[in-house]
Amino acid sequence: MRLRSLLGSHRFVVGSLFVLGVLLASVFAAFAAGDPFQTSETILAGPSRAHPFGTDELGRDVLTRILNGAATTLKVAIAPPLVAAAIGTAVGLAGGYFGGLLDDILLKLMEFTLVVPRFLIALVAAAFFGGHLWLVGVVLAATFWPSTARLVRAEAISLREREFVEASRSLGASSLWIISRHLLLLVAPLVAVNTSFQAGQATLIEAGLAFLGVGDRNLVSWGAMLADAQSYLGIAWWTSVFPGIALALMILALNLLGDGLADTWNVRGRVRL
Repeated sequence: MRLRSLLGSHRFVVGSLFVLGVLLASVFAAFAAGDPFQTSETILAGPSRAHPFGTDELGRDVLTRILNGAATTLKVAIAPPLVAAAIGTAVGLAGGYFGGLLDDILLKLMEFTLVVPRFLIALVAAAFFGGHLWLVGVVLAATFWPSTARLVRAEAISLREREFVEASRSLGASSLWIISRHLLLLVAPLVAVNTSFQAGQATLIEAGLAFLGVGDRNLVSWGAMLADAQSYLGIAWWTSVFPGIALALMILALNLLGDGLADTWNVRGRVRL
């Protein structure tokens, strides 16, 4: 029934299809596309049959680089939000269900982490330690989890006094059993929606870092492609338009996916994201 409801959401379907397309593009690039760093004498050539998206200032095929950049985008859009979702869910459930001193400590930790802008932290870390993709992912996961934890905590507080929880306690169920069998399932839609929105944020942050020149130059990034194209906007529009469209559509797709999940599971009616 839930799958049918999701498939009935146009936003979810459109977002999912595009994300799936990016995934397939990254797989194709890994096995079939050429070397994205391969230069040639065909410099700043417009779109043609040989180069559908044209070439850049070094003669590199723009389409090949966009396909390879899809893998970079997916890595940062999937792994950090998922890690943050796992940490945030565990912390939020523990604080919301048990309350007391544990909840106070965890809440202060969440607030402390949320104070500093994550893009600034990622920028400083990349500038000092190099813009390695794994480092960016660690920073994003370390700054994403508090927002997930706050949402889960609020939901857990409202659920811990419900009748089914009291009934489970009266039957001798342990706290771990109640959390894993009841609360976790009930907060899962909330976590899924929040994670999808964080995936879009992660994509934008990685592109922003690459655009500023502190990303991983050993990997193809759509943000770095946009930065390299700045000097050729007037004579080679394709070097900026195509990666820009790819980045914008990816962020839009992730947000559409999140909107579709939120509407289908009525998450907005439970907690404001």
